[in-house]
Amino acid sequence: MQKLRNCPFADDVLYDIERNVWVRLDGDEATLGVDSVLAWLSGPLTSVAFKPVGTVVEKGMSLGSAEGPRHFDTVKSPLTGTITGVNAALKDDPKLLNRDPYGAGWFVKLRMSKPEERSSLLGIGAARRPLETKIDELRVRCFAAFPDYEMFEIGSECAGVLVKLDDFMSHAPMGTVVHLVSDESTAEVELIAWSERTHQEILETRKEGNLFHFIIEKTT
Repeated sequence: MQKLRNCPFADDVLYDIERNVWVRLDGDEATLGVDSVLAWLSGPLTSVAFKPVGTVVEKGMSLGSAEGPRHFDTVKSPLTGTITGVNAALKDDPKLLNRDPYGAGWFVKLRMSKPEERSSLLGIGAARRPLETKIDELRVRCFAAFPDYEMFEIGSECAGVLVKLDDFMSHAPMGTVVHLVSDESTAEVELIAWSERTHQEILETRKEGNLFHFIIEKTT
């Protein structure tokens, strides 16, 4: 796995930059999924739909869709072929596409009918620069873990934010990840002290301009 602009990209797949999809080849069989650009741009995905197994798709045609609060995305095929399998686990847990797009969040399997189309796909080396350009153009922001919940606390005093965070964490399931954004100058010091007191883990701290971004996981 490689990080481009803080976003993870698998190094054992091929990329279709235009369609935001990846392909993992095994002979004439291909596993396809969405890349980190689409996974992070869409926000927490709430539903996934697939074309039926047995559907013949041309390059550029829809394989299905993924819907989140920010986007409705059609997942388009970079190859011509027949759909031989779909990831049924995404129906019950669409956020697998967000959290693990190159592993458990794969989308469909396809039997290629035009293997020569593989030549249009790029390995991570050739894909690096165009992927970085796309991340910059779309202002995609990736963090250490995909958040289940976001708290934008601009103009709020840190003491009040921590009370709100405590209350949320007390009701959240184990493993819940929160993205907290604050413009309070003491936020980093206050969050570190809060983490030590509550034993909740800060996975990442990032400062962008006057804003602090914290990725926090419920661990107790």
